[in-house]
Amino acid sequence: MGGKALGLTKLLADNAPNAMKEQKLESYFDRRIAVDASMSIYQFLVVVGRKGTQMLTNEAGEVTSHLQGMFYRTIRLLEAGIKPAYVFDGKPPDLKKQELAKRFLKRAAASEELAVAIASQNKEDMEKLSKRTMKVTQHHNEDCKKLLKLMDLPVVEAPSEAEAQCAALCKAGKACIFPFDCLQNRSLFSHDN
Repeated sequence: MGGKALGLTKLLADNAPNAMKEQKLESYFDRRIAVDASMSIYQFLVVVGRKGTQMLTNEAGEVTSHLQGMFYRTIRLLEAGIKPAYVFDGKPPDLKKQELAKRFLKRAAASEELAVAIASQNKEDMEKLSKRTMKVTQHHNEDCKKLLKLMDLPVVEAPSEAEAQCAALCKAGKACIFPFDCLQNRSLFSHDN
């Protein structure tokens, strides 16, 4: 997901340099931004609280990486005076079915390779491959929606792809940017800083 966003950034920079403008975080003060929730949740599941194949969990053993990441990133945005609106994917379009099937096969292959890495105690491969098996589930989405609603933030249910809905919100003037790339900056949104 993140790699695709960075690829899009390069594509736009190479072919339509005027389509993008880099700005400081402060320039978004008091503005509403549209955020692709699934992309963010995926980033949190892959990075937050992870040690090897172990993920951040609560006392009951339930994964909470997505909640901690969503909470702290949102707090950082709010502290900067930015108003996020999180957009959640709806039903994928028929055109995406082939891509989803490819992702399923890649996760299955990574799961098989992960089993081999675990058996051989190859920690580097274990960490790398466990990230490749990650998938944002409906449960992760519902957890984050509940958290965001408790934080009194808007939650948008896209009819289909969240990215398209983010763009539509921007076009309609309901959000000023679609920050697919700025959210890659871990130092900006890390709760450790």
